[in-house]
Amino acid sequence: MPRLTARERRESYLREYAYQKSTGKPFFPYALLHDTIVNFFFVLLIVALAVIWYVTSGTGHDPNHGGASGWLGPRYEDRADPAVETYDPRPEWYFFFLFELLRIFSNPNLILLGTIIIPTIWIGLLIGIPFLDRTRERRLSRRPIAVGFAGAMCVLLLVLTYKGSVAPGASAATGVLGQKLSNEQCTTCHTLKETGWNASGPGPNLNSVKPNYQLALDRITNGKGGMPSFKSQFDQKKIECIATYIASITNGGSESTAAGGAPSSPTQACAGVPLP
Repeated sequence: MPRLTARERRESYLREYAYQKSTGKPFFPYALLHDTIVNFFFVLLIVALAVIWYVTSGTGHDPNHGGASGWLGPRYEDRADPAVETYDPRPEWYFFFLFELLRIFSNPNLILLGTIIIPTIWIGLLIGIPFLDRTRERRLSRRPIAVGFAGAMCVLLLVLTYKGSVAPGASAATGVLGQKLSNEQCTTCHTLKETGWNASGPGPNLNSVKPNYQLALDRITNGKGGMPSFKSQFDQKKIECIATYIASITNGGSESTAAGGAPSSPTQACAGVPLP
């Protein structure tokens, strides 16, 4: 398509404007009426959903527990228990990308960059695409820069969302017991970003090694090289709890094998272990 001069673009605009003004409909009241009808419809829809949720959800008999689940969910959930130490807070799915950015920019000095500055730049660039790409061509095949840039942003957002959804974390009892037990000895020699360990000792960086459960269990129990054995300080149950915690945090494997060969989850590995 040949490029038009500024004068030709203005003349074309004036012709189109004159045609629309003579044949089109004015903004008031037509466009305003349409917006009012659509907005009113969505307000009624929200009110109707709220009424359906309230009517179909039960209150239950025990005030400490949630009521029966209705068509759109229970009226309220179980009452919060302030004595629970094993809760692992995670964001809603649409905030997983920010959750992953927090993991990437774990340095406290970079939190503002990762959670505020970078998302703001993304939004600004997406808003600015129509102003940066002024071509009149509408076919996607003729707009490789705009399509490629927008596509890359979408892919990056989806990847961060997925990474945030599967990010390893200290879940359930493993988060409290495992970290407290491992903090007794591991912090002086090892580095583990998830728990804030940043030791300058001789131990390997666990973020790089990513030990699985069996390897962590063997090293803690028997030691190797400069690492001592801890079987004289911890009983077998505590060693299994620490090994499971480290394996789940480093993503080296969340499943463990308890004594006797029976498989157990991270929560089960620390069950019954008293807090230090």
